[in-house]
Amino acid sequence: MTDPHVASPPEAPVDIEFRVGRLSFDPHRIVYSTVILMAALSIYDEGTDPFTRGPLFELVGVTLAPLLALTLAHAFSDALDLQIRNRRRLTGSDRRHLLATNLEYMYVAIPPMLLLGVLALFGWDANDAVTLVEIVGAMSLGFWGAFAARKAGLGRWTQTRFAIGYGLMGLVVIAVELILTH
Repeated sequence: MTDPHVASPPEAPVDIEFRVGRLSFDPHRIVYSTVILMAALSIYDEGTDPFTRGPLFELVGVTLAPLLALTLAHAFSDALDLQIRNRRRLTGSDRRHLLATNLEYMYVAIPPMLLLGVLALFGWDANDAVTLVEIVGAMSLGFWGAFAARKAGLGRWTQTRFAIGYGLMGLVVIAVELILTH
């Protein structure tokens, strides 16, 4: 019988990385930047005209600008944290590590920009294209909910409930932004 007054050894840390081939992603950074991107897109008034080069480039800017700001803010914060914790100036290795980890916030821009480009080629109007991108964003949050439940060792039914819950959270983000701005 174990003594309740003796602390049990700490469990090994759970690997939360999501891997695709040689690439690995931190779900925290991906979810965070997805929500920021969805909020930015729901605020943007894209209009109902078909995409032309101008609105498409404008939408690329709307996609990249908040994620770049997020990336730079976290890089700055992480640099301060690293410098204070290590009590030294940042090395080249530190800076490369900070760049690599904080660029993950920008990865979220790639699928929407590709999708918007394809939809523009097919003559979709900007409003419908952005709506589809936001729905895909909400679905991706559902994926991350299921991923989190799976990594936590929860059963399939719970994974499904997490997927639905996280997807609904994405739709709530879009709904709140639309209510506030339209």
